[in-house]
Amino acid sequence: FVLDLVFTPGGIASLGASRSTELTASLVVIALLALQAATYYWVTRRAALSRPSRWTPRAGWVLLAILSFAVGERVAYGFSAAANYQPILFASERYPLYLPTTFRKLASRLGFSGAPEGEGGVHIKNGVLSYPLLPLRVEPPARPLNIVWLAVESLRYDMLDRSIMPQLWDFSEHSLRLENHYSGGNTTQMGIFSMFYGLYGNYWFPMIDARRSPVLIDVLQQQNYQFSLHTSQGFTYPAFNKTVFAQINPADMHVIAEGAPAWQRDQQNVDDILKFIDGRDRSRPFMTYMFFEATHANYTFPPESVIARPYLEDFNYLSADFEKQMVPIKNRYLNAAHFVDQQIGRVVDHLRQQHLLDNTIVIVVGDHGEEFMDRSSRWGHAAEFNRYQTSTPAVLWVPGEKARVIRGITSHLDLPATLMPLLGVQNPPADYSLGYDLLAPDFHRDYAVAADWHRVAYIGEKFKIAFPVNAAGAVRQEVLDADDRPVSDTDQAKNEIRPAMIEMMNNLNRFSRPKG
Repeated sequence: FVLDLVFTPGGIASLGASRSTELTASLVVIALLALQAATYYWVTRRAALSRPSRWTPRAGWVLLAILSFAVGERVAYGFSAAANYQPILFASERYPLYLPTTFRKLASRLGFSGAPEGEGGVHIKNGVLSYPLLPLRVEPPARPLNIVWLAVESLRYDMLDRSIMPQLWDFSEHSLRLENHYSGGNTTQMGIFSMFYGLYGNYWFPMIDARRSPVLIDVLQQQNYQFSLHTSQGFTYPAFNKTVFAQINPADMHVIAEGAPAWQRDQQNVDDILKFIDGRDRSRPFMTYMFFEATHANYTFPPESVIARPYLEDFNYLSADFEKQMVPIKNRYLNAAHFVDQQIGRVVDHLRQQHLLDNTIVIVVGDHGEEFMDRSSRWGHAAEFNRYQTSTPAVLWVPGEKARVIRGITSHLDLPATLMPLLGVQNPPADYSLGYDLLAPDFHRDYAVAADWHRVAYIGEKFKIAFPVNAAGAVRQEVLDADDRPVSDTDQAKNEIRPAMIEMMNNLNRFSRPKG
């Protein structure tokens, strides 16, 4: 993840750091470089002034200290692996190219007992992508529906509130509102991927290797849809230009990712979407997509969107006291969500004024959630699979469908399975996704599945349980109850979901076949 963040175009920019954060980070880097230069100068000058020596006491102590640190780190990890000490196992996952060292046999002789290496994890065999499972049978509708797809960065489930997002709330009163909805991941990469492919986020890796776009986009292109895709972040990080939108004409992909604050970029993108709608080829259906960035840290908004005070005026990631300042930090987020709501309202109002709601599907979802130390010591996302980091609002407007609320579990994975029949696809959803049709009379989902770079998580009414995927060395597992509290009897929890676990393991290999 760290290497991908640093070396992929748009990766660093996706952090959304304020100018003060960037300045502080630059000063820290300069200070470290200056310290290294001063140390180098001191060592080389002392060496030039002293007699040549192959070994000096001071050099020996330095070498001994370095070796002690290296051995101590190996021992600490090995002990943690043997004793299943979670904090160190968790920290090791954050270091790129980290190679774990374990000594389980020795630890066992010394009386330490832990889970066998790799136990509790999921192992996926590398195979050849087989997606979709069968060729699609399509009977294009006589009157194809337009699609407006609005995805919001870090928009967690409880933002769909009349006081925070009144425009979206009012729209949801006339639409299909999903009140227990989960993203396919706790990151933008897995969230957007899962909502377009209808697959577990772990399929990202074979899809990007094959440059395989989702069959949903294939069908839209076959039916001569015109596209206008917009983002205030970028299409290169995560690499949606090589996955979700791999087959889209770059001329139809519009990025405003630098310069102005995120809220201004969002506003300009909405202006451009409305212009596209007005200037489109009216003889063809259209699909437009927008990714809002204002709700990404550091949460930006104009003065007229302020609904929560006090808020942190200058959110500097490196100097903020997160425990003491979490309330004003969250208030920034609430103000940003309110601003995005105003922009969503602009789009919906325009569709209504142009009499397009009668033949346009509208989808509004978050890519994932955002935590403000609600159930852990963490702020943000991409760390846990609790509801705050994985659950998002979801509103679906389909012409001709009655307004209703689904209070059971739903997932981003269900969106392609819902849209494809509306596009005339005759295949059952199981041929191309792991989701279910939300409009089906018998719709029901027992659990949702979310993923990150190295884990896949079961999310049910009673438990949330994360399993490492193809883990090297010791594994770190997360087992939470319905209220996102740690479970004391983890073995009992895992036993209760064993049938679902088997189904998840099969689904991880469903769209691949053995090589050869």
